[in-house]
Amino acid sequence: MSDDDIAARPDDSADHDGPQPRSLDELTDAVAGLEIVAKALRQQIEQLSAKLAELTDEPESDPRLARWLTFLPPAAAEDKQHRGESPLFTIAHFVQYYNDTYVGNPGTRAVAIPDCWLDHPGLVAEIATLAYTWREAHLGKKATARDAQYWHDHWRPGFAERMTTEWVHQRCRSDGHKTAGAPSRPDRFTLEHREREAQAADQTGATGPPSALSRP
Repeated sequence: MSDDDIAARPDDSADHDGPQPRSLDELTDAVAGLEIVAKALRQQIEQLSAKLAELTDEPESDPRLARWLTFLPPAAAEDKQHRGESPLFTIAHFVQYYNDTYVGNPGTRAVAIPDCWLDHPGLVAEIATLAYTWREAHLGKKATARDAQYWHDHWRPGFAERMTTEWVHQRCRSDGHKTAGAPSRPDRFTLEHREREAQAADQTGATGPPSALSRP
């Protein structure tokens, strides 16, 4: 064996300029960095997925009528043509729809909501949730016949029971409003409306009492 053969052995001619083995600490740091990048990417994907679902979902301002909805739904602030109205607009029109639809046999609790419903805080609170559960069960892509039937079978009878036994005086349904239970007080939508009117009056110098929100 010559000196040239010894000089050419692989052990002696290793490329010292190539990548060197990394320490365990360096590998741990690299993995931690990749985990941070993966987490950031996952958050971005979730945000994009949520945005895509928002864009493809049916807007509340253009609700789809369920097949089982026999009558046209009441007007609502969520309708495109009524933008700018408050939820009180939705509730008030639902009261009219309820009285046109769900009044039953004389002597039963399927009676009309009295005109003085805004003067009974507990009744207002119940009508509000009754109106919006009705909308969820009858309008939009997520409406189901099962939810609609549950509304008729559970939510409406419970409301009718409490309206006649807890929230309004019997005379409210025949002779006009009779004070009973919690005293009447303005709802937050009317208060906001009055505040806006007062601010506008201050800016223009107009005088006069603020007007109340109108009912349908």
